[in-house]
Amino acid sequence: MNRKRHNSDLKWKSVARKTLVIFFLLIGCTIHVTFANTDMQSLISSWFDTKTDESVKTMEEELNRVKQQQLERLQMEIRSQMDTVDQELQILLDQQIMERSSELTQYADEIIQDIEISPNNINQELQIEMDAIIIQAKDDMDLLRKNNSIQNDNIIESEKD
Repeated sequence: MNRKRHNSDLKWKSVARKTLVIFFLLIGCTIHVTFANTDMQSLISSWFDTKTDESVKTMEEELNRVKQQQLERLQMEIRSQMDTVDQELQILLDQQIMERSSELTQYADEIIQDIEISPNNINQELQIEMDAIIIQAKDDMDLLRKNNSIQNDNIIESEKD
């Protein structure tokens, strides 16, 4: 029986050893899977963060490039339109100058046609002014004579008294 017991102990020890090995292997694998899972999550998270940062950076660079292109395009278009408007304004200004100059020339021509300067006109106007002056002078002299006559009459009457 000893032998049986010994065999039984050996079997039991062998089974116990196998069970312990399997147990430790399972624990080791579980720990490894747990660490692998944690490592995998951090690896995925790190990769995702890196890709997100790269994507954002790439997007910002591309948007800045497109923005710069569009700004240059806008500036060129604005310059082009300003040049066009400048040319149109210059044409309009030239037309306005020509129209206004023509209008002023026509007005001056009308004034020149209405002006009638002749010796007869000047002589006639001068004659009218001279006649008015002479009439005024005669009236002033008559008034003076009248006043003088009244004063002389007053003096004579005062001498008589």
